[in-house]
Amino acid sequence: MNTIMDDRPPPDHGGRTRRVFDALDEGIIVQAADGTVRDWNAAASRLLGVPEAAIAGRAPVPEGWSVVWERPGDCDSDTTEIRSLLACARKRGSITVGVDGGDALRWITIASHTVQGDEDAETVVATMTDVTAQREAQRESARYRQIFDTLDASYRILEESPIGMCSVDADGFVLRSNMAFLALAGAETTSVFEVVPREDRSTLRHAFARLMEGGAPSVHIETRVRRPTGEANWCEITAVAMRQGSPDAAILLLINDVTERRQREIRLRQLAERDPLTGLHNRRTFVQSLRERLASLEAPRRSAGEWALLLIDLDGFKEVNDTCGHARGDAVLVAVAEAIRDRTRADDVVGRLGGDEFAVMFRSRMGDAVAIGEQIIARISQAAASVDGTPPVTASVGIARLRPGDRADDALDAADRAMYRAKRAGKARAVEAAV
Repeated sequence: MNTIMDDRPPPDHGGRTRRVFDALDEGIIVQAADGTVRDWNAAASRLLGVPEAAIAGRAPVPEGWSVVWERPGDCDSDTTEIRSLLACARKRGSITVGVDGGDALRWITIASHTVQGDEDAETVVATMTDVTAQREAQRESARYRQIFDTLDASYRILEESPIGMCSVDADGFVLRSNMAFLALAGAETTSVFEVVPREDRSTLRHAFARLMEGGAPSVHIETRVRRPTGEANWCEITAVAMRQGSPDAAILLLINDVTERRQREIRLRQLAERDPLTGLHNRRTFVQSLRERLASLEAPRRSAGEWALLLIDLDGFKEVNDTCGHARGDAVLVAVAEAIRDRTRADDVVGRLGGDEFAVMFRSRMGDAVAIGEQIIARISQAAASVDGTPPVTASVGIARLRPGDRADDALDAADRAMYRAKRAGKARAVEAAV
């Protein structure tokens, strides 16, 4: 069974004892007090990954054979000799090492103890046990424990996060959610489609399908989420696929309430686009709308009807500021703006170009632009008179027809010239620009 039986002393207890010795799974090496190897079994050679001649010291260990120390301090230096390895075990009592024989790394624990033999001669017995599977189990257990600890910490973070989070399946049914999501959408919500507007549901379904197919790592959608109270908050939804393509595939939704941000953006946009006093379009946005309308008239399929531009300048407004103060003047401007808005339609564009000058762009029929201008003049006079203690205020109106090929500046100049003609003709009237 062993290749160098001649190097061993004859067994004291017959061949039966030798067979039992070699049949053990546990490796055994017997040494004299001076470290000379006296005996070993087959398991020792197998566990160490070296031929028996190397155990006996008659041959070196195979090329590439190496030892990995579980605790570097177990030996004073690296060793590639079996005798030195056994000496380290004898010194420490027990060591665990990784032995690489070239095929695979095997972890073994070597325990060493001294026994008294005949004539009080010391004998050192080293036993070797394969602990590879045990170490792998410990490592796997530690890995799972780390995963569980990480998941536990993650769940605590999810629960305490101010951002609404939930996992849903491909059909939008809620699988798990945190407290922020429940506070936003309500505890009775079973599907994310229940809380988003009908017109946004197809967009959300399409996004889920893209995620499940691997078409995108994540998608971002901004929509309204209906709260249990009935009000709707603007939310940014970030959707991320989890385990895409597997039977239990799911989608993680991060739902961030952006209502305040959108309101802030609306306020900033209004400041940029609207006159702060009257709420009408300011000069920049009115002129931009005029340019866009003129460009649409160039289109082959332009909408039916004609468009007209009214330029309105108040008569007598300077006297209001001079005699009543600017606060009263502002009140008159607000009342005038409201009067113009009352006379116009939803698709008309009304703006304050600056000071006491207003403008209206509207769809007109042949011959009705002057009549509409006169109606606006009458309403302006009534609105100004409603502000107590102010002198009479009227308006002069200049009208320009919008035609394909016109430029915005040319249209404004034509309306402006017509407006001054109205003033020279006695004010409080509407005059159309000459063709």
